Amino acid sequence: MKFYIEFNPCKECKDIIKELNENIHLQTDEGSKKFLRHITYNHTEVSQAIIDEFPKESDKENFPWFR
Repeated sequence: MKFYIEFNPCKECKDIIKELNENIHLQTDEGSKKFLRHITYNHTEVSQAIIDEFPKESDKENFPWFR
């Protein structure tokens, strides 16, 4: 799955991207996990943009007597 995001990468982001480009063996799941973990925990603007894009669900069980 490809995911396109627009944000300002920090030094660690750039280092991870550089490492991914240099090591073809790291481009597998482990490299993706490392980068995804980094942007999830260190770049709240990325997480918030992803959350904003998810469709909002209404209450599945909306019982009128349960209020």
